[in-house]
Amino acid sequence: MGSSVPFLVYSWVLLPLLAAGKASVIFPVSFSEPPPCVFPFVFGGRSFSSCTSDGAGDGQLWCATTPNYDTDRQWKQCALQEHGGNSEGRPCVFPFTYWGDTYYTCTSKNSRKGRFWCATTGSYDKDRKWSYCADTRLNENPTGPCVFPFTYNGKSQSTCIADGMTSGKLWCSLSSNYDMNSKWTYCEPSEPRPCQFPFIYRNRSYSSCITKGTSDGHLWCATTSDYDKDSKWKMCVPHEYGGNSEGKECHFPFTYKKQTFFDCTDQDEPSGRFWCATTKDYDEDKRWSFCADINRNPGTAEQGNNTASQELCSFPFTYKGKTYSSCTTEGEFSGKLWCSLTSNYIGRWKYCQPSDLPGQNSYKS
Repeated sequence: MGSSVPFLVYSWVLLPLLAAGKASVIFPVSFSEPPPCVFPFVFGGRSFSSCTSDGAGDGQLWCATTPNYDTDRQWKQCALQEHGGNSEGRPCVFPFTYWGDTYYTCTSKNSRKGRFWCATTGSYDKDRKWSYCADTRLNENPTGPCVFPFTYNGKSQSTCIADGMTSGKLWCSLSSNYDMNSKWTYCEPSEPRPCQFPFIYRNRSYSSCITKGTSDGHLWCATTSDYDKDSKWKMCVPHEYGGNSEGKECHFPFTYKKQTFFDCTDQDEPSGRFWCATTKDYDEDKRWSFCADINRNPGTAEQGNNTASQELCSFPFTYKGKTYSSCTTEGEFSGKLWCSLTSNYIGRWKYCQPSDLPGQNSYKS
């Protein structure tokens, strides 16, 4: 999640990035390389939005490099995997940050010939590693960074959402106001993994989602124990998503394999992500969603948010729809008292100290 300025390279010649007022650079471009695919393109009077094997006697995928193959006869064979760059063709990693923006797609930004590229770690800003994208990743849909916050149905959104998707999949807007400019992309990470708590970021330990290091204020977490080393991360999702319930809210408690669960679980989930049933009996109904990252119980972390132990509890605070005016043991399997550090629990909490304890009278709204 670094914030340093990346470099661009055109034919290995350093050129000032005049538009941004920055002298930077690093994308090697060989002038013998073919131009990028153009989507959509016309072939045989039909429109194609991705690589096709139509008309190819050998069945190879190809694309036009102008909008109309019928008139221009310009084409190239589609690359089936990442290639080139300074990562020697390592696969793309999504999401990745570039100039502080978050990308879930390949981009042609600052690539002189418009060729699409991607970072091969979670942060180009930090690691400067990239490859050219496989042409089969591309299509006619708009590409670019997610824009946070963005407006959807009149409401401001600061992270990927599932609203409006019948599939329950997460998406983000590529414009600041989706209601007026409906460009979007799915938020599909290349390595679906759960948040790893606690994790290290800039030599500090965090036990909940954070906004530190972001320019747009979205919550994120590392997906390994050490972001500084691995550059692996994901956006924290504030609500249930995916599954076969299309992101329907969790139902607690629920029964799974004749066991009763009062919280989300990663049991039998190959990716290790946490999930919940959306009816009281998964064994009978088989309906489920992935859990919101910010609703992971305090007890699911190995330790409290010790980095924030000097911060004051926020009373009253709301946790899972209930309001508390003092420390509570709700959701904490150890039975220890804890409190939220925000008025609406978003993953920032601490174990209560003696000074937090007077007037212990929790109540439900």
